[in-house]
Amino acid sequence: MPGRSRTVIALVVLVGFAGATGLLAQDSWRLQVHHDGAVDEYDVAAIDSITFVPVEFTPPPLVAVPAGSFAMGGYDGYCGFNTHQVTLTRGILVGQHEVTNQEFLDGLRWAFARGHVAVVDGQVRDTLDGSDEVLLDLDDADCEIAFADGGFVLRDAGWGVNPQHPVVEVRWFGAVCFCDWSSLRDGLPRAYLHVGDWPCNGGDPYGAAGFRLLTDAEWEYVARYPDGRPYPWGGQDPACALANFAPADGPCVGWTTIAGAYPAGQSFLGLADLAGNVFEWCNDWHECDLGWAAQVDPRGPADGSRRVLRGGGWVCQALNVRSTSRDCFAPAGAANHAGFRIARTGR
Repeated sequence: MPGRSRTVIALVVLVGFAGATGLLAQDSWRLQVHHDGAVDEYDVAAIDSITFVPVEFTPPPLVAVPAGSFAMGGYDGYCGFNTHQVTLTRGILVGQHEVTNQEFLDGLRWAFARGHVAVVDGQVRDTLDGSDEVLLDLDDADCEIAFADGGFVLRDAGWGVNPQHPVVEVRWFGAVCFCDWSSLRDGLPRAYLHVGDWPCNGGDPYGAAGFRLLTDAEWEYVARYPDGRPYPWGGQDPACALANFAPADGPCVGWTTIAGAYPAGQSFLGLADLAGNVFEWCNDWHECDLGWAAQVDPRGPADGSRRVLRGGGWVCQALNVRSTSRDCFAPAGAANHAGFRIARTGR
């Protein structure tokens, strides 16, 4: 709408002219912003500056993983040693890489502009379904996103400004919200209800139409596809040319790296950083003993106190980046080595 754009530009110029020269009495002018049939009005004298920020965002591209069966679990993990047959009856669309700082930042801006999040006392909080959960630990020194001058920006947490590194210090709730923002952006039903334990599609994540986190079983299936391999890239032992982790003689990097920086460590279908870089939040509540019985589309326990984390991070030893290794954390917790990957049920 070129006419409206020219009007806005003219108003901005007028505000600057009035403030800079004093030729117009500031208390006699007000700025009106017209949108969707409504009008917001501001005192010109109270406006310090005007910034135009793009609020569109694009989640990572998705890779299709077909349905199938595999042997889940193994004795090389710290928990869930039981090996049992799992069948996944639906294909999965999985984020090619972990969600980056820039992608999460753009999602936050998009959600903030639409009232889906609010910043209260320096904390970014969810507002959907009446929720006020904290989504991102903005006050942590390792968080690479900040809220400044009324908007979200990238910040230097000691390793430079890293738009293409995976987002860290994001809580499970923040990962879920990004999935739901992605659904809303694409006109899809939200997968999660933001009340109680935040169930995914009423407890049936496989039936959700919108974006969501991978289930515990889906994550391991994707990492071991197609032949039950111990690592996403195959059977070769971990090395710093394959993943960002911490061998016994010291870390490969000592911080996150650009998402997808290890092409030799990609999975069979080209998924990046399933091992190392950052742990990835999963949909399920955590339980250690997975049992021996065969399962079809397992949903995990009905409740719990911690959510599953998978894949290991830049702080982890070789054992933790095996595809069978499982970890967990409280959903309201966050860390400088934990992020997430988006997914959808294949159609």
